[in-house]
Amino acid sequence: MRSVWTLLALLLASPALAQEPLHLTLDDAIRIALAEGYDAGDILLQLESAQALQRAADGRFRTDADLVLTSPDFAERFEESIDPADGSTSYFSRRRTQWRGVLDVNQPLPTNGRLTLRGQLEQIDSEALDSDLASSSNFFTSMSLNLNQPLFVPNSLKLGRERAGLDLERAQMQYTRTQLDVVYRVTDAFYSAHRAQRREEIAAAELEQQESGYSLAKTKFDAGLIPEVEALQMEVDLARSRASRVAATGAAERADVNLKLVLGMDLDREIRVDADLVLKDFKIDESLAIDHGLRSRSEIREAEIALRLAEITVEETDARRALRGDVNAFYDLVGTSDPDLGFGTPTRDLFDSAWVDLRERPNNRGLSFSLTIPLWDSGVNGAEVAAARLSLERSGRRAEQDRREVVQEIRNAITRLREARQQIDVLARSEEVAQRSYDISLARFGNGEITTQELALDRDRLTQARLAYLDAYIAFRLAAADLQRQTLYDFERGRSLVD
Repeated sequence: MRSVWTLLALLLASPALAQEPLHLTLDDAIRIALAEGYDAGDILLQLESAQALQRAADGRFRTDADLVLTSPDFAERFEESIDPADGSTSYFSRRRTQWRGVLDVNQPLPTNGRLTLRGQLEQIDSEALDSDLASSSNFFTSMSLNLNQPLFVPNSLKLGRERAGLDLERAQMQYTRTQLDVVYRVTDAFYSAHRAQRREEIAAAELEQQESGYSLAKTKFDAGLIPEVEALQMEVDLARSRASRVAATGAAERADVNLKLVLGMDLDREIRVDADLVLKDFKIDESLAIDHGLRSRSEIREAEIALRLAEITVEETDARRALRGDVNAFYDLVGTSDPDLGFGTPTRDLFDSAWVDLRERPNNRGLSFSLTIPLWDSGVNGAEVAAARLSLERSGRRAEQDRREVVQEIRNAITRLREARQQIDVLARSEEVAQRSYDISLARFGNGEITTQELALDRDRLTQARLAYLDAYIAFRLAAADLQRQTLYDFERGRSLVD
């Protein structure tokens, strides 16, 4: 069986080769649609987006780091100076240059808290430009550890991860569902194209039969064996057959274009569908179909996901006006350079001085606990919680309704499949009888035993019998494809499509 890459290579072949029709089986068409079709590509992007959001939610539990550099922060400003001795005021310009670097390493905690390790280096050069006020160079260094832990509120970190996981699961199920929908649409378009091609072939065969009958009727009329009205009727029937052939050709072209659109193919590419019309019987276990459909259908799990998301919304909404506590703790090591070091002291000397001070200076530490008690909000939060609970109730009702609808859809699909299978046997026999009846009528017309109207009637019966059998077979194949997407189980091959 040809791979999709072989088929795509044919699509991109040389101009000489491209003039030959591309023959496609149903499996070929499905592979091309899943690889190149718009719907399959669109849902794949949606799935990849959900996967990226899941990775982002997982990443929020991991360490992150930020480095902020300010180098330099330069300013010259006009400032006021008051003499403490006599209270006189003078004005001067000061130039200030600052270099600063801050490194934060953050570690989220499973308890929804955050632990932050901060390192900071800062140098400030301050110079009076037009006064005798002192200039200075100062260096600061610090290391700190800070803890923030909210209490009595939902763990937003875990809820965010759960929400992302549910969204990813829903996207994965929608991806599988869309693939099955693509398979069904391809099957529909494929057999519609096949039906149009067969109808064109049947119309061509009917035209050939009509031309042969017209030639025979003309010969008999010329010989005086039939009246002129029968010869004229055969001419009318011939014109009708030619018109039917033109209409069938147009319908086949439209069906080909529709199939190319579904497959995402070049509309100028000539294709021919090779439909396997060999009937393959397979048994259907209705209990297995319903059980597997209820376990596998995306609508059921999506309803459960929507229910859980609604519960999360209720929880988060209720927490907006709930009792909240916050624990904050810090531990700092701080050092500053020696103030006796003058303006213009090298940065290395300033850093060494600040580092010595950091090791000798007493450490800073602190702990706080705050409690937020909601008192009155005019009923806003209560109304929001009520709305969220009503949405939760709707999600629960929707989940139960989805289960009933899935069961009914599966049963309807099984019924359609069985009806189509029974019709095939009946219509296959009808086509055999119609073919034999036409052959006999054609011989009798040649012998002058029946009129042209009777021959035309048998020819029409044969055409309708052929089309009816073709329609029944296509209905059977579409019903089988619909049962697959309704149950996510392939009864023809006896395997699950999701396990």
